[in-house]
Amino acid sequence: FLNNKFDDTYTPTIEDFHRKLYRIRGDVYQLDILDTSGNHPFPAMRRLSFLTGDLFVLVFSWDSRDSWNEVLRLREQILETKQSASANTTGSRKKRAAARVPMVIAGNKCDREQRGVALEEVQKFVSSLSCCAYVETSAKKDNNVDKLFYELFVLANLPME
Repeated sequence: FLNNKFDDTYTPTIEDFHRKLYRIRGDVYQLDILDTSGNHPFPAMRRLSFLTGDLFVLVFSWDSRDSWNEVLRLREQILETKQSASANTTGSRKKRAAARVPMVIAGNKCDREQRGVALEEVQKFVSSLSCCAYVETSAKKDNNVDKLFYELFVLANLPME
C-alpha cells in the first residue's frame, strides 16, 4: 500500500511507524501507520497511537489463530483507551457509551488454503459490532488492499478522492 510493491523476504516487525500525507479538496489528511508485532515492547507509543488515532485497521493472518486473538485484544485496548480518555476529559469516572471508532478488520493471506480461523467466526464477530467492517486481503497478490481503505474511509465519512 505504501510503496506499491510487495517484499517477499520476511523482516520481523517490532514497531514500525509510517506516515503518508494526502491533499483532498484543499484539506490535508495524515495517514499514520503503526505496524506492530504480537509483543508489546513500546506500550507508551502504542497507547499514544490509540489516543491520537481516529480510525484503525486491525490485520490478522488467516493461518494464525494467535494473530486473530491479538486483533481481538487490540480492538478492546483501543476502545478502553478511547473510553478512558473521554471519561477523564469530562471529569467523570462513570462508564460512558462506547466511542465511535471506525475500524476495519482485515484477514490477510486469503490466498492461502490453510486457515487457523473460521470465516464464520470472523463474520459473526464483525457483524455484532458497530462502525466496523471486514475485508479479506492478500498483500502479496494485492487483493482488496484498496477496498480495505475504501471501507475504512466510508466508515469515517471521509472524501472518496
